[in-house]
Amino acid sequence: MERYFKRKASCAAEDEINWDEEIQYDPGLRKEIDSYHPNLLRSHMGEVGGLHYNAMKNCDDLLNRKQHIDVQYNQITEVAKRAYFTRLNGSIDTARLLLKQGLSFRGHDESKESYNRGNFKEFYDCLAEHDPILHKRDIVECFANEIIQSILEELGGDVFCLLVDESRDVSCKEQMAVVLRYVDKCGIVKERFVGLVHVTETTSSHLKSSVDSLLAKFKISLKQCRGQGYDGASNMRGELNGLQSLILRDSKAAYYVHCFAHQLQLVIVATMRKHKGVSNFLNMISILLNVVDGSAKRRDMIRDINYEQVQKALGCGQLETGTGLNQEQCLQRPEDTRWSSHYKTLKSLVNMFSTIVEVLKVVEKDDRDWKNRDQSSNLLVYFQSFDFVFYLHLLLTTLTATNTLSLALQHGWDKLLDEVNEFCDLHEIDRVEMERITNKHHYAVDCFNDIIDWLVQELDSRFSETTSQLLVCSAAFNPRESFQAFNGENLMSLAKLYPDDFSNDDLRDLSHQLRLYIADVRADDRFSNINTIATVERCFSSMKIVKTSLSNRMGDDHLSHSLICYIEKEEMKKVSNEAVVHRFMTMEGKWRKYDL
Repeated sequence: MERYFKRKASCAAEDEINWDEEIQYDPGLRKEIDSYHPNLLRSHMGEVGGLHYNAMKNCDDLLNRKQHIDVQYNQITEVAKRAYFTRLNGSIDTARLLLKQGLSFRGHDESKESYNRGNFKEFYDCLAEHDPILHKRDIVECFANEIIQSILEELGGDVFCLLVDESRDVSCKEQMAVVLRYVDKCGIVKERFVGLVHVTETTSSHLKSSVDSLLAKFKISLKQCRGQGYDGASNMRGELNGLQSLILRDSKAAYYVHCFAHQLQLVIVATMRKHKGVSNFLNMISILLNVVDGSAKRRDMIRDINYEQVQKALGCGQLETGTGLNQEQCLQRPEDTRWSSHYKTLKSLVNMFSTIVEVLKVVEKDDRDWKNRDQSSNLLVYFQSFDFVFYLHLLLTTLTATNTLSLALQHGWDKLLDEVNEFCDLHEIDRVEMERITNKHHYAVDCFNDIIDWLVQELDSRFSETTSQLLVCSAAFNPRESFQAFNGENLMSLAKLYPDDFSNDDLRDLSHQLRLYIADVRADDRFSNINTIATVERCFSSMKIVKTSLSNRMGDDHLSHSLICYIEKEEMKKVSNEAVVHRFMTMEGKWRKYDL
């Protein structure tokens, strides 16, 4: 019987061999089987379902390779892997779209009964059936890390300038937005947003520690820093001033340079508020905006009255027609840190003065609120005074001139007075006789000259000798009019401010190289019509688009990663789905259902 069982096992392993045929065509095997006692053999084999029968069936199954567990498991796993990979790519594509548009991922109500379950789920449902296992936060982090890696490769371990801006979220949580400014390997100036840091303490030492920690993650050091800039009007301006001193200890060439345009705006704010007459004028403008811009009804009234006056002027030939002319106007509310907005407000007030007066008359007569009626009455009286007209044009003259700080500011008294008198005549406001010494001394000396002197003092206090030298020397890079502003001595002085980057030998070589440089660019027609070398789009203004109430609920890291992806759209376009999948699957401390 040993031969019997061996032969049967062989037939079981070879599915195509029929056992009954084997017995029929093998007389020796048939004889061996028949030689055993029939009853004894039947007793040994048992009935269907017996132990022997079941053992035989199990043996058949074991010898059938296709039924093995590992084979079946691998088949199922491969199908599941493909499905998981498809869902993951769908999730990545959805995240890419939301990050690009700066949209929040979550919704107020993400339940199945909700008609709007948030951007991620709604967008994802357009691509495929939603899988709750997906980790969308990890995908955002993967995108952000790929972008940061690309930025660091672009920086190439070179020097950079550190820009920090204070940023509050909707819950008034203090945060720092950090930007690196550098020149890439192609000589192009880049500003890259690298993170948003939650500041638990606003001391200068803690701010320094937070910056150190962020840069350490990127394996770069403050010793590479060659400049620093902060928002001088932020809630943390005092602490940021302390931060710049701490950073200078790590890098002596990390000169602090405030945005010169913004600094100039702050100078004007500080100066104007010092003069009682100007300060009162600005307060009256603030009251005006509250009265005429305080309701939709009054805003509509401004537009309607202005439209009627424009149509009347066009009919009389007092205004020209053309593309972009005579458009709807409104009074823009000014901001202290954006002094150019004051200029726009005052310019609109000059252009719409008649309209504003008519609106104030209506409010004075018909408004239900007695405060609005009283304020309108006081404004009408003030607007008919020479002081109002004088300060209005004094500020317009000052704000226009501060862009260039030209000498016309110091010698513009006669021009200013002509504009004031012309406005008074146009709107039937009584002039002031400047032939009287007291009047001329008041407006020319106590007002005009005092403001000019205060402007100069504020400029001296806010623009240090070093920062002024940086500004003057850097102006030598201006390529306008065939590099007319080029000054080799200024550029040499600029290089000497960075002793760690320019040795004595380097300075000698630089002097020769600058002469060759200016000769080459002036002789090359490609440089003949350029107006600037570097054009950089600042990213801080983009943050408010992403920093919504829904985004802030997702936590500091997620918000920082989302901002990186939204602001650095150019870099995010370069990130492939394969790179995100690889980083997603290899994230430290994260368990994944499948190994792709």
